[in-house]
Amino acid sequence: MTRQTIIDALWHGRDPFANPPQALRSLDLQGWRSIHPYLEEAVREWRPGTVVEIGAWKGASALYLARTMAEHAVSGTVIAVDTWLGAVDHWADPALFAELSPEHGYPSLYRTFLANVLHESMRDRVVPLPLDSVNAAELMRLRGLSADVIHLDAGHEESSVAADLRAWWPVLRPGGLFIADDYDSHGGKFPGVARAVDAFCAEHGLAGPWSLRGKAKFVKPLDAA
Repeated sequence: MTRQTIIDALWHGRDPFANPPQALRSLDLQGWRSIHPYLEEAVREWRPGTVVEIGAWKGASALYLARTMAEHAVSGTVIAVDTWLGAVDHWADPALFAELSPEHGYPSLYRTFLANVLHESMRDRVVPLPLDSVNAAELMRLRGLSADVIHLDAGHEESSVAADLRAWWPVLRPGGLFIADDYDSHGGKFPGVARAVDAFCAEHGLAGPWSLRGKAKFVKPLDAA
């Protein structure tokens, strides 16, 4: 699936990076676990045509995926899904709230994301989708788009993660790879993530999840719907 196909399906043919402002925000790739073995492995072993990242923040991990695809000659596109309005923790923590860069009473983090992609010269490999997770998944299904790899890094509450897993599972192609961030089977800062992932894998009889350094992964069976 080409980037233009994705833009036609999700943006009605309008490239979100067209006509960028002359003065871009400074490069700011602050993030968490943006470089991780599971992300590199997803590119090297799955050679995905389409990667979906839910919870893009400033784009550090989406750009790492895009750069890794370029380095391994993988002709794929990263769809970055986010409202760019922050989650509960971003509004509860003063330091994280400042990262949302409010302007006139409204977060403007999306502009930081767009600028980062342009600074890194990855506009031809990244397509933003500024929707909440559940609606983005529904739009993907409506447009007949599937993903080879999904990287979930959105909300951290158990109910939120469970809803994201249910919404995106039908979008992942059979045999595709699902990676969940902020997973720590020993509790950690976000115990709800592990509970939701473990329950989902048990419900669907999935091997794993296998975890490493704060991320978990599992594969969708070839016979799964």
